[in-house]
Amino acid sequence: MTVKGAACRVFRHTLVGVILLSVIGPELAYGHGLALPFAFWGNFPPGAARCQRVIAEAAARCGTSVWSVRTTCLGSLLDGGSCDVTSVPDLVQRAHLSALDAVDRQCTSPETQALGFVLKFEAQTDLDNFCHAVDDAMVSAVYGPVKEGDAVRSADPTTVVCVDTATWVATMMLRFSFRSRRVALDRIARHNLPPSEKQAMIQRSSDRIERMRSLLAGLVDEICPRSDFDSIYNHSAGELLETIAQRADCLSSAIYVQNGVVCPPSVCGNGMKEAGEQCDDGNTISGDGCSSDCKTEAQSMP
Repeated sequence: MTVKGAACRVFRHTLVGVILLSVIGPELAYGHGLALPFAFWGNFPPGAARCQRVIAEAAARCGTSVWSVRTTCLGSLLDGGSCDVTSVPDLVQRAHLSALDAVDRQCTSPETQALGFVLKFEAQTDLDNFCHAVDDAMVSAVYGPVKEGDAVRSADPTTVVCVDTATWVATMMLRFSFRSRRVALDRIARHNLPPSEKQAMIQRSSDRIERMRSLLAGLVDEICPRSDFDSIYNHSAGELLETIAQRADCLSSAIYVQNGVVCPPSVCGNGMKEAGEQCDDGNTISGDGCSSDCKTEAQSMP
């Protein structure tokens, strides 16, 4: 392909992205543009399949690493300890750069193009945006009831126990869900499988995730009574874990260029800050700092 031809291809792809963004909204648009129908996705050349695994591992590692940075700091503050909150952004940035560097070192442009990205930069952009989205989603969903700016406000012992428990199970749910989806999709990327077998693999992955969600929700109930948890989070532990498990499907949408496993649309009022939302405090009541359509509200001085 000539330089002029490549430039035209990039322009067309960028134009498609702009059109998609204006029509369907930022929460559904990715740098890679249109996704391949799931029935035809997969069976990539060995190098491209390996690159796909690298991108997915880097994205999952970025999300879990950033979450670990947040929980180390916020968890310490919640338990009455200390944390240098000014150092957190730098640690978060290091996690992002490490993931981007892994893709840069281990993937070639032809490999990322075979996966559905016009440029390797687009794969890195989607990875970076996904990692930011996981950060927003996890912090808001787990620490939302006690978070105040970059820190946490003082909480009673029951709330501390419940939030600490939620942090623990949320971490397990996130890691398990990421791995379950990645194992299935990475295998599909490597092999030539019929659509029915692809769907069966995804369904088995969903079943495993659901069993883990049910198990973890039961553990939460043993430590933090349902009435206390519901009072703190405005929903059950099972519902919290379900929204966290869905981050695996957001990983699939962002990193695997297919349309069979997709990130669910944002839901205002579910307690998790998602694409297109400025805030989400777990309700759809205006006047409390977060409006009924999940936009931040100016707070009047007392």
